[in-house]
Amino acid sequence: MLLSATVAVKFSYLMYMTPAKPYDALILEGGSLRCAFTAGVLDAFAAHGFNPFSSYYSVSAGSMALTSFLSGQRKHFIDVASELVGDGKFIRFTSAFSEEGLMNLAHLAHVVRTTNPINWDAAYAAIEGKSLSIVAADCATGEPHYLHPEKGNWMRLVIASCTLPLVTRGRIQVGDRWVFDGGYADSIPLEKALSEGNKRLVVVRTRPSGQQVEQDTLDWIASYWFRDNPAMARLFEVGHQRYNTVVERLLTGGSDGATWREIAPLAPLKSAGYSVNADDLRADYRHGLEVGLDWLVAHGK
Repeated sequence: MLLSATVAVKFSYLMYMTPAKPYDALILEGGSLRCAFTAGVLDAFAAHGFNPFSSYYSVSAGSMALTSFLSGQRKHFIDVASELVGDGKFIRFTSAFSEEGLMNLAHLAHVVRTTNPINWDAAYAAIEGKSLSIVAADCATGEPHYLHPEKGNWMRLVIASCTLPLVTRGRIQVGDRWVFDGGYADSIPLEKALSEGNKRLVVVRTRPSGQQVEQDTLDWIASYWFRDNPAMARLFEVGHQRYNTVVERLLTGGSDGATWREIAPLAPLKSAGYSVNADDLRADYRHGLEVGLDWLVAHGK
């Protein structure tokens, strides 16, 4: 993938920037294949060697993008995502009511083990002495559960954070808990990062800054489907309200001695939904790359 002349100039400019007080936490929103944008932002960071963070917080597919970033494998996420949407085995509408669901996360795990493997040694080395929290939702309580990779279980935790009822397998066991997609319990873990003492935060979004959401059809169906589990049902009833509250708070830019900056797409992404092709993914990836470079020029000193 060739870089535009504008992007190349930005790379050159960044080489001469003077470091300032570093950021201490990186927060990645989920969003399924919309995280192609996130991957572009993180590859801009990687190209500039920008990784001052001591704490990382990731949700759903944002956890996969973060894993690729921490492993030092530029373009890994977008290459994996492009393979998945192109081979016809990851998103299959005919499997929507099967055990695996509409999106086959077992196939994602297979691709990461075989055709596009993660450099796990590099990934674990990158978090040595740092904190990484992968957000999941506890099926019993509906509360967020923050998972921390140990040797050999990182990919399972990523899958756990991406496991969405009615769309994928539905839930996965981690230790003594059954968990699913963290996006419903803590979609943008700003409060968690602040509670752990972080003061300068970067939040990478997969929706335009300030864009709120409504309860969608899947939420309505899931809240009825899980009516015998009040904790889970409530997540699907009020999840959009919790999300919108965080979106509004992000617009303030900080409080109580902490500051945060958003990196968000300038318009709704092409890779939203489930009918996505490789061209959509790569367009969003390039958008993330350019927005990431613009942010580094303005704020990444």
